[in-house]
Amino acid sequence: MEPDTPAPRIHILPPALADQIAAGEVVERPASVAKELCENAVDAGARRVDVEIEAGGRRLIRVVDDGCGMTAEEARLALQRHATSKIACADDLWGLATFGFRGEALPSIAAVSRLTLRTKIIGASAGFRLLVEAGVEADAGEVGMAEGTQMEVRDLFFNTPARLKFLKSESTEAANVSEAILRLALAHPEVHFRLRGNGRVALDLPPHRDMAERVRAALARRGAKVLHEAEGEEGGIKVRAFLASPEEAAPAGRSTFLFVGRRFVRDRALLHALAQGYGELLEKGRYPLAALFVDVPGHELDVNVHPQKLEVRFARPQEVYAAVRHVVGRAVARAPWLAVSPIRAYTLPPERVARSEDQHPLPPERARDRQGSFSSALPRSPGLGEKPSPLPTLLRDEALPAASEPESRGFFGGLDYIGQLRRTYLVCEGPAELVLVDQHAAHERIMFERLRVAHRQRAVVRQRLLFPIPIELDEIATAAAREAATLEALAGLGFEVESFGPSTILLRAVPDLLKEVDPKPLLRDVLHRVAEGDSLRLAEENFEQVFATMACHGALRAGDIVAREAAVTLLGQLDAVDLHSHCPHGRPVLLRMSIAEIEQRLGRT
Repeated sequence: MEPDTPAPRIHILPPALADQIAAGEVVERPASVAKELCENAVDAGARRVDVEIEAGGRRLIRVVDDGCGMTAEEARLALQRHATSKIACADDLWGLATFGFRGEALPSIAAVSRLTLRTKIIGASAGFRLLVEAGVEADAGEVGMAEGTQMEVRDLFFNTPARLKFLKSESTEAANVSEAILRLALAHPEVHFRLRGNGRVALDLPPHRDMAERVRAALARRGAKVLHEAEGEEGGIKVRAFLASPEEAAPAGRSTFLFVGRRFVRDRALLHALAQGYGELLEKGRYPLAALFVDVPGHELDVNVHPQKLEVRFARPQEVYAAVRHVVGRAVARAPWLAVSPIRAYTLPPERVARSEDQHPLPPERARDRQGSFSSALPRSPGLGEKPSPLPTLLRDEALPAASEPESRGFFGGLDYIGQLRRTYLVCEGPAELVLVDQHAAHERIMFERLRVAHRQRAVVRQRLLFPIPIELDEIATAAAREAATLEALAGLGFEVESFGPSTILLRAVPDLLKEVDPKPLLRDVLHRVAEGDSLRLAEENFEQVFATMACHGALRAGDIVAREAAVTLLGQLDAVDLHSHCPHGRPVLLRMSIAEIEQRLGRT
C-alpha cells in the first residue's frame, strides 16, 4: 500500500515569485504596460507623451513624458509594492480622479522585464537613473536629461517564457498598444500623444481645443464621417456622447469607447444602454461607432473593482443606464444623418476567384455572364431629389436550383403577391392565410446561401475595380489585413487587397454579388470578423459569420422600393434555399395569419 502523501504546509511565497504572480493580474501583454505607463504620465501632469515600441512591445516599450518627475527617493519608492501618491486613506477611493492608485503597476512590470527609469523634477540640476532587472535593483545614479520621466521596458516576460506563448503576432500586439493609447487620448484632448512602432509613426494626436475636436479627429481614422453630439444630465448623472450613424456600426465593440470619469471601462450594461439609445436603427448584434462619457458624483462610483481598472461599480446602476438611454435616444431622434446613396464601384468584367488547389477554367456553359434578377428591378428608396439606384446583383443563377418554374414552385413561389407594407414587408396571400415576408431577411437569406454554396464550390465571382479604393482601418483591422492567412481568406471571399501606408489598404477587387455596395464598411466588418480569432482562418465552416455580414450589407433594406416583378422573383428564389424561414442572424423571415383568425378578430365567425 502506498504511503499517504503528506499534506502541503502553508508557507510564505518568495518575494520574486509573489511579484511575478501579481504581474499576471496587471501585465497581460505589451499593451497593458503601455497603458499603465501612459496613465502615470497623465497623472504626473504631462502635456506630451511619446511612446516607442519594437517587436510589438516585446523587445522595447519606451514612454517619455514632460510631467513633474520624481526625486531619487520617490523613484525607488515607486518600484515598491503598494507605493502611491494618489490616496492616503480609504475615503480617498471615492471620487478618485487619477488613474494609478493601487501601487502595483510599476513593481509588477519591473518583475517581468528589464526596466530603466530616468526622471528629473522641475528645477533640479540633474536627473536620476534606476535600472531594475526582474524586480531587483541593478544600478542607480545621476543622469543628464530634460525635466519629466522616461520609462524604458525591455525584454518583457524574459524570465517568464510561458507568458510569451500567449502573445499574438508582432503586428497584433502593436495594434493593441495603439488601441490602448487611443483610448487614453480620447479622454485627454489637452495631451499630445505620439506612438512610433519600429521607427514609424503609428499614431499622432496633437493637443486639441476640446474633447469634441479630439474625438472627431481620432474616430475619423475609424471611418466616422459625421459625429452627432449628445449631451444631457439626469439625477446628477452627466452624459456626453459622440455618435456615428447606424450604417457605420460594426459586428464587434472595438469602436465603441466607454468612459466613466474619463477612465476607459468595459461594461456590458453600459454598452447595451448605448445601443438601446439607437433603438430600431441599430441591428441586433452590431455596435455603434461612438464615444460615450459618463460622469457620476464621486461618492456613487467605486473604481477599485478590477486589477487593471477596466471596470467600475455604480451605486445607482439602473439610473445611470436610463440616463444614457434617454440622452442618446433624444439625440438620435434629431441626428442630421442624411441618406447617402451607395458608392458604386466601377468594375471590369467579372472573373472567377483563382484558388491554389483549383486553377481549372470554367466550362463554357458556366462562363456566360449572368446578371441577377434584382439588378434593375429593385431600386434603393430615393431621397429628396435623388433617383433610385440599383441594388447589387445576385450570384450566378446556377449556384442554386431555379425556383421560378411552375412545376418547382414551393411555398413562397406559390403565394399571390399583393404589395408592399411600409416599404419593408411583402404582403402575400396564401391558401387560407395572410403572409408577411420581411424583404431584408428574405433577401439576406438568399444571398447568404449563394455565397456559402459558391465558396464551397470554389466558384465565387469577383469584379476587379477600374480604380482601387483606399480604405482607412483601425489598428486591429490593419494588423489582421497584413497577415498572409487573412489575405488568403479574403481572396476566397472575392476580395483583393494590398497594404498601402501604415493604416490604409487598397481594395482592387470585390465579390460580384456586392459590386454596387459601398465596400468600405463591408470590408471593415469582414476584417473585424476575421480578426476575432484564428479559427476563422483555419476552418471554412467558420466563414459563415462572414457570409452573414456580407449578405447583410448587400441585401434589401427596410425602406427600399420593390417592384412587383422583383418581389415575385425574390419569393420564388427563397424556396431554393435551406432554412428559408429565418435569416442568417436568426430573425424570422415571415409572419403567417390564418383567414380564420382574421375573421374571428373581425367578428365574422
